[in-house]
Amino acid sequence: MGSMYVDDHRFWRYPRGGGAGKDITQWVGAPESRDELEALSVELTFTALRNHLYDPYMPWPGLEPGDKLKVVNHGAEIFAGVVLSVGLDGSVTANDMGWYLTKSQIILQVSNAAAEDAIRQMCAKAGIPVGRLPSLPTRISEIWTGDTPEAILQDILSICAAETGKQYKRRVRGGALEVTELPEVPLAAYHKPADNLAAFDITLAKGTVSGSDSMTDLYNSVVLTSGGREAAVLGRGDNRASRDQYGLLQMVERLSGDENSAQARQRIRTLLDQHDRLTIERQVDELWGADEVESGVLLRFQANQFGVTGDQRVVSVTHRYGPTHLMSVTVQDPNQGRAAGGEDSVEV
Repeated sequence: MGSMYVDDHRFWRYPRGGGAGKDITQWVGAPESRDELEALSVELTFTALRNHLYDPYMPWPGLEPGDKLKVVNHGAEIFAGVVLSVGLDGSVTANDMGWYLTKSQIILQVSNAAAEDAIRQMCAKAGIPVGRLPSLPTRISEIWTGDTPEAILQDILSICAAETGKQYKRRVRGGALEVTELPEVPLAAYHKPADNLAAFDITLAKGTVSGSDSMTDLYNSVVLTSGGREAAVLGRGDNRASRDQYGLLQMVERLSGDENSAQARQRIRTLLDQHDRLTIERQVDELWGADEVESGVLLRFQANQFGVTGDQRVVSVTHRYGPTHLMSVTVQDPNQGRAAGGEDSVEV
């Protein structure tokens, strides 16, 4: 925990063919990790000193695509992944093991299966163990041909979110796929800058705040259709006040065929509640770093004039593991209101 010690991030390289790891921290410059809530894997970049191309006396740790990388802090694993590319200038890009689920393609057919069972079937096809899964009783009937496990998982969780109103995060940890509900309790994140200084709450000292308000992801009308070739319309819903203010922005959702009318009606209401909202994001730069801050967590900010107040959901975080551990976060208010007033009109 960041409140217990001063950060000491160490970088370890493991060769493709196996063998002992090597601490390459001394070769690593300007390391950053980028964690996006909507992404399945975390990206790590840095520049490795590679002057040996011009100076034969300059050593080189031998990084190559396919090598395994780990980042540890006082024995705690912060990142574990694979090197994807190495530039002549020493630039290195690596991703955690979730990257493999974004590349390989599989064929999967499920019929009236609980969503959690559909995920297990997907993992079996993809050759990856299943870790923690929440209860996902939503029924799934679908065929995927040549889709990536990431795309399939996103489809399944989108259907679950439309029914339950909950948000989910997916990651590969310890070699297994985990799906978790986003936390509702804010994280107390601390940073200890030096051995002789006490740890402090990182939200008390923040740098530049920027951001935007956008309607690009807003939908104020929902159409439910049946599966198959006919694609019959089974239900509609919209918010007239939002349509009058922002124009018609319609999304089409296809049902699997296992839902009753009450479930269809609830899905329309849930989709409108989720998507009939402006995207209001704020980026907070130059926060002191804390390894516990990852996408999906809630941070509690004191009142300020930039709208970054109270519990804020971290949707993106960049950690910079330099001599000083700093980070930038992009946050959204999880309790943000609807785009416009008025009642939702639903017909099934």
